[in-house]
Amino acid sequence: METVLVIGLDTVAGANIATCLSSRYRVVGLTSTTPVSIQGCETHTYLEDDVETAEHWLSLVRPQWVVYCGIAAHSAWSIDPEKFATKDPVVAVRNWVNAAELHSARFTHISSDAIFTGPWMFHEEDCQGQCESEQAELLRAIEREVSLCDNTLIIRTNVFGWNPATYGAGEIENLVQTLEAGSYSKLDCYRHATPLLATDLAAIIEHAYQERLTGIFHVAGGERISPVEFVQRLATTFGLTVPVLPRATVLNERTTGFANGETSLHTRKIRRALSISMPMLDDGLQRLFDQQHNGFLNRLNDAPVRQYEQEIAA
Repeated sequence: METVLVIGLDTVAGANIATCLSSRYRVVGLTSTTPVSIQGCETHTYLEDDVETAEHWLSLVRPQWVVYCGIAAHSAWSIDPEKFATKDPVVAVRNWVNAAELHSARFTHISSDAIFTGPWMFHEEDCQGQCESEQAELLRAIEREVSLCDNTLIIRTNVFGWNPATYGAGEIENLVQTLEAGSYSKLDCYRHATPLLATDLAAIIEHAYQERLTGIFHVAGGERISPVEFVQRLATTFGLTVPVLPRATVLNERTTGFANGETSLHTRKIRRALSISMPMLDDGLQRLFDQQHNGFLNRLNDAPVRQYEQEIAA
């Protein structure tokens, strides 16, 4: 059985990827924040992203595949731009990717669609319609660092999915709660992206790993949508009251700032490389809904499973 090291269990992408892969690989997951328990996954915490830490974990785990979910793995629709100022993510990824190369492990970096902006739509991998914000430039710097090493794969995406309960309510949990309470009122119909369910991302990057893809690929949902349209489709899928929101006014100037514009991704390159199609949004939302009842959330949050097993034993 091959070993996968997933770095960043505190992200929706990292936690969901680790959960999905744990049934087919030996998965070791790392987080630099509060410890988390995922069924079938060895989870650990680490304090720093320095050279010694990266070398320690690569030597200890000896993975064939490293999946790195750092600051870029957060959905640009939900991340607080202030998080980019807490550590130096370029140095962090440099240490991890260098350690992976030293140990001949393949390296997948989950990056972000937020390096782009409008008015261009469906950005291809080499699109020059780039966002000029400091955060977007930092994301591009991280990608450049990763690309310096061999056997690396950079996946640009925008994921949604359930958050580990250890870290509290995430964006999806908050949206569902506000819809249930009938209190949703946030209007954002100007930004557009191609969001993808985190577990769908996990299946695609596993396929890419098996095909030994390297370079930069866009992996995204099959539909371009705004946050407010996303909320309306989410409400429909979950059987909740669909919020009626006012129409947007006409913009006289292009929106600026990190993730405030058009970040939709063109996925022709990955579709041709793997002979696959990208999931439609309603299909992803239905799978998200089903994960509440099909045991996936028990795997993502191992504590309820352990409690259930203790009750049976008693």
